[in-house]
Amino acid sequence: MIRQRLLPMLLGVAVLAGCATEGTGGSAPRAAVSGNLYVQADAALAARQPEQAILLLQSASVAHPVDKKPWVRMAQIRFDASQYGEAISHAQEALARDPNDTLAYSILAVSGLRVASKALADL
Repeated sequence: MIRQRLLPMLLGVAVLAGCATEGTGGSAPRAAVSGNLYVQADAALAARQPEQAILLLQSASVAHPVDKKPWVRMAQIRFDASQYGEAISHAQEALARDPNDTLAYSILAVSGLRVASKALADL
């Protein structure tokens, strides 16, 4: 039992340690590119192009796979568009990266309630 829990944790630590020892020369440009993606996503939302914003945020999530920010923002966009199933999925991705994110929990809870209330109304 302990081996089943300990082995994945040790592998995760080893992977994170490998990431931490990479050169830092490429991290600043990568952060700037990802920051630029957030600015472009905001511009797309202002232009009422939520699908373009989602695509940009997905690119940011690929560039920084452990960052919760793009997932929370995608969840918020989907929630605002009443696409609760996708909002739930994105919020769960954000919570996988930060289990203490209250906005992601809020989106998850309210989206789940709205899906449940619609299902009850359809009955």
